[in-house]
Amino acid sequence: MPSYSKRAGTGLGLALAREIAEARGGRITLANREGGGLRVSIQLPGARGV
Repeated sequence: MPSYSKRAGTGLGLALAREIAEARGGRITLANREGGGLRVSIQLPGARGV
């Protein structure tokens, strides 16, 4: 499995994702995983009346 921790980036990905989610009434949460890694959860409101 490749390691992504050594890739160069600007760090804007999560910031943009958070702005998009919040603009739609949702949220993003981050949590460290036991044994290493990161868990990212995106919660968006569901469609109503469907």
